[in-house]
Amino acid sequence: MKKLLLTLSIIVSALSTQAQNQNAMSFDGIDDYVSVTGASNYVVGSTGMSITCWVYTQNTAPNYPNFDGFAGFRNDVDADFYLVQVGANAIEARFRNDQGTPFTITSLSLTPNQWIHYTFTYDGSMMRLYKNTVKVDSLAANGVISNGGVDYNIGNVFYANSNVNFLLTGKMDENSFWSRALTPEEIRCIPVNGIDTNAANLELYYRFNQGTAAGNNTSITSLHDENGQQDGTFNGLALTGGTSNFVAGASTATTTTAYLCPGATYLYNGQPLTQAGIYADTLVNSQGCDSIVQLNLVQLLVDTGVTQNGFSLVANHVSPTYKWLDCNNGYAVIPGANSQTFTPTAPGSYAVVLSQSGCTDTSNCHVMATVGLNTLNPIEGVSVYPTITSNEINIQFNQSYDKVQIEVIDLAGRIVVRTNADGLTNTVLDVKSLMNGSYIVRITANGRNGVYRFMKK
Repeated sequence: MKKLLLTLSIIVSALSTQAQNQNAMSFDGIDDYVSVTGASNYVVGSTGMSITCWVYTQNTAPNYPNFDGFAGFRNDVDADFYLVQVGANAIEARFRNDQGTPFTITSLSLTPNQWIHYTFTYDGSMMRLYKNTVKVDSLAANGVISNGGVDYNIGNVFYANSNVNFLLTGKMDENSFWSRALTPEEIRCIPVNGIDTNAANLELYYRFNQGTAAGNNTSITSLHDENGQQDGTFNGLALTGGTSNFVAGASTATTTTAYLCPGATYLYNGQPLTQAGIYADTLVNSQGCDSIVQLNLVQLLVDTGVTQNGFSLVANHVSPTYKWLDCNNGYAVIPGANSQTFTPTAPGSYAVVLSQSGCTDTSNCHVMATVGLNTLNPIEGVSVYPTITSNEINIQFNQSYDKVQIEVIDLAGRIVVRTNADGLTNTVLDVKSLMNGSYIVRITANGRNGVYRFMKK
């Protein structure tokens, strides 16, 4: 019988609901992008604007005209506000006012092949660029936008002067466009908490959480605007497979992994969990922002397998601790039996308690019919020889015994030879047909028992 002894202790501390998968959009750098027609209209006459996004760039050596556009609008005349990768580690952030005056930040803050959160703001007098909530550059600027007919693009920045599309090779998540400059508090909190769709002057907000990551999403016809103003139009996107499609997004949660033990309940913030899964809650972090805390609860199956190796039992799993039990004695702990290998000193049934990643479980009971290397419980005056043989075993009695039973038992506990006789003094057992290996001879005579070992070669 298998029984569970212990359960996992609590190692994390907050939970409310099961989390949903968060997607992003993968762009192939060939013809993929999302367009929002005439979106510059949202900031006409405004003395402030902002763009935020998570971006994962995969172009490690961009050269003109193979730059990578992140998001924004651009006509190179009187309406520019965008982010674009212009070098392996360089990002360009530009605002051009309706007088045609450009203001450009070029920051060496980009690292390819990792998720980075960027915020680009303009407040009527200063432009500021933030990477992962930290300001990396700023520049004095002035003016407004009065042209309301320029498209806002995601995954592309159109260079009108040369009729070139700077198409992103990489992934984009949580893209937003505002008609005001975000506050330092908002810039600090958005990457960990997301965006409140009721926030003032939020114009466009694309979370990319549609469809199935890397699945067939061809039935989806547009990119949903969480703010409800203007959905984006897909251009060139295949919407199926691992690229040019919805894919797994940036993780904004603090993630902890824990294990659900076999047959156990995992208690998390007072809530009992019985199923593996991803769970999340929102807490206030050290910066005063609502922060998502995510628990990855993994169902753990402890390897309780045991292998018989000669006269020993060996636990398959390498465990920090072992406790061997005597199944025939109420699962009593065997003193000193605390190693991966256990060699019984008497025939019986044995199990082991072991742990894995904090979970503790007990193996099935394993019968050991043969033990040790020496003769056990011999009957006085009875000899069994030789101990190594290829053909036969001699059994010699110093007197006549009634009701004699002789059994040969293999290491798996199976009786392979059995004979009964009365008045027996001497006998020979033919063992030629047995497979090579170790065996036990068990003799019962006049109510007494003797156990003897031999090796068949």
